[in-house]
Amino acid sequence: MAKKRTTAKRVYLAKDNRRSALLDVAATVVEKLGWPALSMISVAEQAKVSRQLVYAHFSSVDELMMETMSHIFRDVFERVRDGIKRSRGNVADLALFAENMVSDLSPSRARALWQMMTATHSGSAEVSRMSRRLRHLLTNMWMPIMSESFGMPEREGRVLIWMLHMSFWGAHQLVEEGEVDRATVAKLFMWMTTQIQAGAVMAPLKAEKRSS
Repeated sequence: MAKKRTTAKRVYLAKDNRRSALLDVAATVVEKLGWPALSMISVAEQAKVSRQLVYAHFSSVDELMMETMSHIFRDVFERVRDGIKRSRGNVADLALFAENMVSDLSPSRARALWQMMTATHSGSAEVSRMSRRLRHLLTNMWMPIMSESFGMPEREGRVLIWMLHMSFWGAHQLVEEGEVDRATVAKLFMWMTTQIQAGAVMAPLKAEKRSS
């Protein structure tokens, strides 16, 4: 008697949660294989669903990528927002919180976020605009506390905020490569932000007049 052929069952995704579940899968693809590996096919294969189901929720690879970016970014955004509330207006406390948050990320998640925020993973104009939008969301959150702490012009404040963010990712890479330990990084961040907050390097900027 011939044996019945068995086929692998597809993962059932509840209708209300399908989009979110697919984005979870997309984030996993990015963390495991990098942004270039993200596609309708890779998500369908990883989720064990049909490509038609993926296309039903995302009309293009660019849309899938931008939605995945937002999905990955959301957790960081919410944690930074909570950190700002707990920092009590102290930029040194906030910087130390942000550095610890980045250090706690897995290397794959940190790499995915860094590529996402710096728009180094895609040549798409839409994706680049999305990267800038997410970056602006972060700087907008930081801007009130930076203005209160330094009293510096908004343009310079936004530049300084992004420079601090870049240093978080750089420190994470150095720790991962064994160049420095986390305790030393934490001390250096506290020293750096305390020096900035004390006004050691801000006086020239505050006195500078822009030429029109």
